[in-house]
Amino acid sequence: MRMTIRRIPFWVAILLSAIVGLWLGLLGRPVPVLEGPRYRTVAHHAVRGFPRRLAQYEGVFWEPRDTSMLRRLIGKGDVFEDKTVLEIGAGTGLLSLCCLQAGARRVIATDINPAAVANTRYNADLLGYGKRLAVRRVSRRRPGAFSVVKPTEKFHYIISNPPWEDRKPRTIEEYALCDDNFDLLRSILAGLKTHLEPGGRAYLVYGCVEAVEYVQRLAPRHDLHVRLLDNRRLDELPEVFLPGMLIEVTPEPSMPGTTN
Repeated sequence: MRMTIRRIPFWVAILLSAIVGLWLGLLGRPVPVLEGPRYRTVAHHAVRGFPRRLAQYEGVFWEPRDTSMLRRLIGKGDVFEDKTVLEIGAGTGLLSLCCLQAGARRVIATDINPAAVANTRYNADLLGYGKRLAVRRVSRRRPGAFSVVKPTEKFHYIISNPPWEDRKPRTIEEYALCDDNFDLLRSILAGLKTHLEPGGRAYLVYGCVEAVEYVQRLAPRHDLHVRLLDNRRLDELPEVFLPGMLIEVTPEPSMPGTTN
């Protein structure tokens, strides 16, 4: 005897899924979550010190020369050992992974590009660092540096290789390159004192003279001290250059009798 199987209308399947999800939720059981879209891997990159090549997803920024000075600092001694770190704009997760490899206790990485969020998670799992890394996606409606960071969250180090072109991004991929009116940079500097632990430091990397000079001008308005950890002179560099310049930003010490 042949059995005829009738297809359920699509809207009925959606309704049944919602009912089952609600029922499981009321019972306190985990609700199954559908996997997100798959992203195409366009390259695998060997990075010194990592046992496996890092994947680069389509649409995710990759230029390791830009952050070579910061990665050297991260890997120096025990600077990042047992520390908490926030990375703003993770891309493939390269800097966050360097921090984890250097012994960081916990790293939070953020990015506005969903492909970069997935890419960072993948590479962290690939190297076995997934349990110490949280990756958060930033909304295009609220693209500020700390929009997905709780007001009470503080870090020993805040790191970023921000976009350097002062123009409006036209696509999600261009958020890695473009920072209209340097809005992201301004939000980073505005939130540092709130989100740094006492004695904490921020490290920014810029390969653009205009961006470095803007940091120098704007930081004092937020009671921040800027130090260029680079022997090169800005007036001798082209407007855009590699490797990027490492910038240390720290809160100015409070004067006796004053409050922050």
